[in-house]
Amino acid sequence: QTFDWLNSQEELIVMPFLSGGEEFGYPSLLISPANAGFFATALADLQSFIPKNEIPANFVPRAIIYLAPHFRHTHFAGKQVVVHNRLDNLHELFSFNLYPGPSAKKGVYGILLNIGESERWVTLHGATVKLLTPSNSELVIMHEGASGGGKSEMIGEMHRRPDGRIQVYE
Repeated sequence: QTFDWLNSQEELIVMPFLSGGEEFGYPSLLISPANAGFFATALADLQSFIPKNEIPANFVPRAIIYLAPHFRHTHFAGKQVVVHNRLDNLHELFSFNLYPGPSAKKGVYGILLNIGESERWVTLHGATVKLLTPSNSELVIMHEGASGGGKSEMIGEMHRRPDGRIQVYE
């Protein structure tokens, strides 16, 4: 039904990107209705969008995200459903919502978990922040953990006293 619905759309976005980033990412595609361009933009920002003139000749997707947002209401009672189909050489992600979190962020994380398991490497679910101390030393902290564990909050400014020292609350 998803493929039939996508096939019935007047215009589609077919966007190549690298799941996991430029350095170690995996060739991937987004197939989306054109009226969900903001979703494609969010995915391009979160992952590594590949411009048309930079698509390598040997580009073979390792993952495909199929975006069919109306199914959220016609099939899933308004729930934000993401379905993973883990094939031997292709990870299909069916995104039945328009919120990039479950699909463009957590969905791609699921893709990387699956590929990592098959290739025997670990995918971290974390956030990092680089701090510059008053003595000009750099400190990099990585917070690895579950969703909702405060990783994103690490990029916020620390509470400081007027003299620049870090405010510690007791």
